[in-house]
Amino acid sequence: MKFTTSTDADMEIFLSVVGKHLGAISAKGLIDLYTDEPIEDPAPQEVYQKMREEVLAEHAGSKGDHLMGVPLDFTSEAGLQRFALLGNRTIGCEAYVGKKLVFTSIENERIVWLDVSGPDASSLEEAALAEGARSVRRLP
Repeated sequence: MKFTTSTDADMEIFLSVVGKHLGAISAKGLIDLYTDEPIEDPAPQEVYQKMREEVLAEHAGSKGDHLMGVPLDFTSEAGLQRFALLGNRTIGCEAYVGKKLVFTSIENERIVWLDVSGPDASSLEEAALAEGARSVRRLP
């Protein structure tokens, strides 16, 4: 099921709710720390730069592209914040339960896909509305 919002702020709220859901179902997240367009909002830009610096410092001197498939922790506040701010702003973000894909972003757009039932989708939408999002909607 695809979801979108009219604003980045609403998508951040929706992703914060989705992130908690993903943590509750023990999903494992991965994010690619590349963008097609610069991130202009200050808070997401700061988190993006900090994550890139951390990853590059951790893997200094080793070969490979360590900015692809960076783990996200849906059970920590820092991980939830990173997901909420960057989940739809990078070239890729995914979550799996086992080998089953349960979340993915649509590259650099305000569209995300979730493998959830109708009732779970409604619950996530209602929670996002309760948190202040005004433009969350499902796409056909």
